[in-house]
Order: sequence, then structure tokens, then C-alpha cells
Amino acid sequence: MPSIKPSRRELLRIGSLAGLGMAEILRLQETCALEQKPAKEINCIFIFVLGGMPHQDMWDLKPDAPAEIRGDFEPISTAVPGIQIGDVLPKIAGVTDRMSILRSMTHGDSDHGRGFHIMMTGKKAGVGDFNGNQNNNQHPCLGSMVAKLGKPGALPPYISVPNFLNSGGPSFLGPSYGPFVIAADPAQPDFSVRDITLPTTVTNDRNLRRQAALREINRFERGVQDVATQVKSLDTFYEKAYGMMTSKAAKEAFDIQREPTKLREDYGMTSIGQCSLLARRLVESGCRFVSIENGHWDTHRKNTYSLRELLCPAFDQAIPALLKDLEQRGMLEDTLVVITTEFGRTPRINQLIGRDHWPNAFSICLAGGGLKSGQVIGATDKQAAEVADRPITPQDMCATILKVLGIDYQKVLRTPIGRPVPLVDDGKPVDELFS
Repeated sequence: MPSIKPSRRELLRIGSLAGLGMAEILRLQETCALEQKPAKEINCIFIFVLGGMPHQDMWDLKPDAPAEIRGDFEPISTAVPGIQIGDVLPKIAGVTDRMSILRSMTHGDSDHGRGFHIMMTGKKAGVGDFNGNQNNNQHPCLGSMVAKLGKPGALPPYISVPNFLNSGGPSFLGPSYGPFVIAADPAQPDFSVRDITLPTTVTNDRNLRRQAALREINRFERGVQDVATQVKSLDTFYEKAYGMMTSKAAKEAFDIQREPTKLREDYGMTSIGQCSLLARRLVESGCRFVSIENGHWDTHRKNTYSLRELLCPAFDQAIPALLKDLEQRGMLEDTLVVITTEFGRTPRINQLIGRDHWPNAFSICLAGGGLKSGQVIGATDKQAAEVADRPITPQDMCATILKVLGIDYQKVLRTPIGRPVPLVDDGKPVDELFS
């Protein structure tokens, strides 16, 4: 059969009939093959505490420091003998045996947006403004790396809730590897997820037109030799997008109302609580990477009040509930939970009774994913100001996460013009986490 090239107008007509918004997100599931299959599929729940956790009040207390440094919180014992954390986290103290606390994180940028970028990507930010909720990545974020190199499943491989997380974009990988954004808070009574049901405005006639697009695509596929692969992909992407909108299992994964009221209350009817519960549902249904934004931790003033009354109670309820729920379902070994932030807070309390930005030393936590738990890695000096032992960089954190998820952190990607870009520049996995 002679080669037949469809005209630009015909291809545009097919695309407009198909209406492929969701399909663009799902495109990555067919355009990339799994390049390295891990022995066990590990998923990731990536909780980003936006604003900067005060490490010396939560994870790395210095009770012998002067009052203007140690602050108002006291260290308390935990489930692991010898490990203490702040008294503002009494429930998390009961699950430290499931966690590893990394107390020696460090990088050199005290700007929020640039801190987001290096912690989300493992790459220092170049020139430009990195603040504002925008897709300003200069390197793919961890979620996009997983979407590009991980094994596709029934759900989008990278989902972000309750909004797009700063520096959470795909950079040169292209929009197909960006997150499916749940732009809604699951703690709200009217919570729903767009794009997983046919809109009420899509009439039966319009739905029939969309399905007619598939017949048009198939017709062109049979007659086109040089673009047959592209057309076949378009067919597949549309079918998957339509399949998600009509799949009972896919819709149920997003339906947090199906959870028992008691369990929802255990997590807490808060944004961090319900986002964490929804994340568990999503990884349980096949999503590889869920990012959660937990915001407003920028405690330049009233640090003690903000932590004790506004921020830590919901956080302290959600994290243990998530770890226990995963464990009870047999999912903790297969789910890596990362609790991170863009930087720490200053050792010295300021005149507004707050703490300012401090990237020199801070703490993050990891749990699950088969990692060794119940330990502290690294240490800071007597004022929690500088790393005193075992510095860990954002690059090391990214390499660790990728290794757990079965992705080669030493892989070199190619930009659209062919420029080689290492996935992680000089990071190495934190060996102490691997037993």
C-alpha cells in the first residue's frame, strides 16, 4: 500500500476530537519502557514541609545550649532508647523505630525557591527567580525522574497534592513527565478530583464524537507508514485517558470518602492528615510517586506558638497514622516515606521570637522502603548550627531515593538537543540506611 500522509488540518481535527488533556499526562506510560526493573517495586510518598522545619525544636534539640538558642522545647524519649526528639512531637516519638532521622543535611542556599529546587531535584538552582508556585525547574524533579524511568501502571506515575509543588516539574523531559496535580484539599467536605470523570458538560453526542476520533485514528494508522507509530500512540493515549475516566478502580483510588470515618479521624481531618491518607490510597492503587505539600512553616516570628499551636499537632498526628496504616496493610516495606524541607532555621532566636532561614545544617526523616530504621545519622555542633559529623547533601538524598525505587541514580539523560545531563551530579546513597 502506498504511503499516505495526513494533512496538518486532518491531524489537528483528530486531536481536537480526541480532547487529550489527561492523555498527555498518561503519555509517559507508553513512551518510556522500564529500563531497570527492581527486584521489588517500591513506591514513594514524598512529604515536603514548606518553609523550613526548625530542626533544633523538632529533631535535633540542644538542651545544654543558651536559652536564646535552645528555645522553649524540651527533649523527650522515643521508641528507640537513646534517641530524643522535641516534646512538640509526642506521637512521632512513638514511631521512631520505623524511621531514620538524618541530622546532617546541608546545602548553601537560604532562599525558599532555590531551596525547593535543590531539595526537589538534587541540582543547585541557576540564575532566575525560583519563588512563586510555578514550573520553573532547571532539572527534572524526583517525581519526574520516576515518571521517566519507572515502570508505568494504571494510575499516573507522579501525582501531586493538594497543588503543584514548587520546582516539582519535569524540566527538559517535557510536560508528559510532569505531575498529575490534584488541585484540591482532601480535608475539605466537597473534595473531588477533576479529570477522572466525564464532565457533566460532555453530552452523549460529544462523547460519541470523541469515540469517533478513535475510528479516524485507526483509519489513518492503516494507511500511514512513516507516522504509524505516532498515530498508534495517540490511539493508546486516548484510550487510557478515557479508560481512567470510565474505570471504577481508578475512580475509587481517588475517592477518599470510601475510607472508614475512624481511620480518617486517626490521620486527622487536616490537610496533611487527609493528603497522607490519600497518598496511601494512590500508591496502593499503583502510583509510583506522590508528593505532598505541607506549608506555612516559615516561622520568622512566634516560633514557639506557631509550632505548638498551629503546625506540629496536625503533623504529629498524620505521620504516625500513615506509618502505622502502611505497616498494618503490609505496605511499609514497599513504600518509602520521605519527610523533607528546603532548609532549617537559625540557631539563634530573633527579636520577633522566631527563627530565620538556615541551610547550613538541618534534619529530614525517611521511613519504610526496606531501609534500616530506628537510627540517627549525622550530627550537628552544640548549637545545631553546622554539621559536625557525616554531612549529607540533597544530591545524596536524591541518589538514596532513586536507589530505593530501583532507578540507576548514575544514569545520564539527554536533553532534546542531545546534551548529556547526569540524573544526579555527584550524590551517593546514604549507606547507613541500607542494611
